[in-house]
Amino acid sequence: MNQFSINTNTASDLQISHGTTLGQFHKVESILGEGGFGFVTRCLNLKTNRQEAIKIFKNSRNTVQNAKLEICILKRLRCLDPDTCNIVRWNGFFFDQDRICLNFDLMDLSLYTFLKERNFEGLTTPELRPVIAQLATALSHLRSIGLVHADLKPDNVMIVDRYQTPLQVRLIDFGLAHPVAAVKPGTCVQTTYYRAPEVTLHLPFNDAIDMWSLGITAAELSTGYPLYPGNTDYDVLRFIFQTQGQPSDNVLDRGLGTGYYFDKDQTNGHWTFKSPEDFAEQTGIYAVDTREYRLENLDALVNVMEEEIEVTHQRLLADLIKRMLHLDPDLRIKPLEVLRHPFFDITSSSSADPVTTMDDGPADLAVSIENTEEAENNENMLEDQLVDNTGYGQAVWSFFSRIKNSVQNCFSWTVNTPHNLPNSLSV
Repeated sequence: MNQFSINTNTASDLQISHGTTLGQFHKVESILGEGGFGFVTRCLNLKTNRQEAIKIFKNSRNTVQNAKLEICILKRLRCLDPDTCNIVRWNGFFFDQDRICLNFDLMDLSLYTFLKERNFEGLTTPELRPVIAQLATALSHLRSIGLVHADLKPDNVMIVDRYQTPLQVRLIDFGLAHPVAAVKPGTCVQTTYYRAPEVTLHLPFNDAIDMWSLGITAAELSTGYPLYPGNTDYDVLRFIFQTQGQPSDNVLDRGLGTGYYFDKDQTNGHWTFKSPEDFAEQTGIYAVDTREYRLENLDALVNVMEEEIEVTHQRLLADLIKRMLHLDPDLRIKPLEVLRHPFFDITSSSSADPVTTMDDGPADLAVSIENTEEAENNENMLEDQLVDNTGYGQAVWSFFSRIKNSVQNCFSWTVNTPHNLPNSLSV
């Protein structure tokens, strides 16, 4: 019998075995992934005889709180149709002893694993076009209900079936998602490679950070390798600025953490990015170049994409990526504008767009809420669990109750989190 064990911060280690039943009727078949929250398993639902993906949270104070927050977001997403909005289908949650388990549709593999199995050979433009369209559609729907995903990357995009043409994908992992109205400068979101500069610099930010991540992801899928693979926030910013130049001074002026990475000329107000030597002397953090390729500008992406007969497609793709990676988030292309870009005017029967896109304005979407007795019992148990005494948990569950009554309500979520400034910016 295969045994999987993951260390936790609780008194005893969290253990799970192949063949163990989680909750009442989910039989573990394999481990799909592991993270700081816990792990994801492939399970057979003994009630429906269907395979499902079960995300199991460790039973620690922080992870339980994170699970509750993610459930709040997932309940909000139930006003969207997963198939037309290209997001993972959530099938509710249950308890395994004192652990919270989230139930999702099982899919084939992530875009990252798909690239890895191709020996990191980039996707062709006919392969990539429907993938970008589907992800832009997902972001458009999230934007319509006031959510930012905040962790878009190839690992968090699942392919439904790798043998299906064109590829159909779903956006997963809403563990860092926030209502746009609730995000504040200094909030730690996004994975380092895919982090928008405004997040690192502690600028005010919004859902435009998801478009930045989509641009970085599109570049990676087209070349096979990450565009800005820095080990630290400093290195990522250094790679960005060497390729794209630095943001304008009026943008940098708004960053609460700009002074950690830049020096300001007091005579003319111009910001200058710190050299690797100066930054190392001040912080003890040394720059390392981890790039597979270096670009003078983003137009040069066409030189490292997979070779194609018709280079026009790749030039249009490079132009689209440039618009996704505009350094000023206010000028960054919006999801619906992505879908109207000339890159998608070039179609063929082999690259037909399988997604349904949105019209302008708020989506007119059907609400789908499960009201089973089991779901109600689970929600009541979750609400009754002890949360912290700072008022944070109470605010979250007040929010939880509002969306339980009407998922169409706007979010009003106040979280009092300290802003860790300059000396603790690097994540």
